[in-house]
Amino acid sequence: MLKELAKAGLVEQSPQTRRYRLGWNLRVLAAGSGDTLLVQAAKPMLQQLVASTGEVALLSVQEGRHCLTVLREESAHSLRAGGWVGRRSPLHCTASGRALLYASSDDHVELMTAEDLDSSRMNPRGPENLDSLLETLRVERARGYSIASEEVEVGLTSVAAPVRSPAGDLVGVINVSAPTSRIISKCDKIGKLLVSTSGVITRRMSFQ
Repeated sequence: MLKELAKAGLVEQSPQTRRYRLGWNLRVLAAGSGDTLLVQAAKPMLQQLVASTGEVALLSVQEGRHCLTVLREESAHSLRAGGWVGRRSPLHCTASGRALLYASSDDHVELMTAEDLDSSRMNPRGPENLDSLLETLRVERARGYSIASEEVEVGLTSVAAPVRSPAGDLVGVINVSAPTSRIISKCDKIGKLLVSTSGVITRRMSFQ
């Protein structure tokens, strides 16, 4: 029974304890009512990001080998980025996906991305192999945020930074996405804003 629920994304098994917990498919539904600590802490900060940047802001988490969008705050622009709530994206070629790998060992990165790397070698803008992905991660970890420009969708650029729990665990990422023409010259400024906003979200979680 639990294995069937896990296949549907309704529960997930902790690799450390082997115990089952609610999966993010259920938590995505709960996010609509703000019913998780991370979502409660992040929602007003995503709204501030939209106000500061004028662009769509998103909160995502890792679900297996994918990045799952669980919260989205809209911008006023008529031409906006994709990334709807419930969307799953690869880890290796998205800003949010790579930011989710910041705390992972090289072996774990390989485990999480090998299949997708093999299937996306024709993408000239994303990492071509494990070595290039690991080098990209080293650079992005050092500066604190990831940038993915047209690696998944032509004309779309995203910037993302990890969010940590009060205990220091990487629990999600926040992301600003927009058409490349509007955002490409501002990526570093937005990245630094995301890093500082992430710290605020962590502090908000400690008070809830």
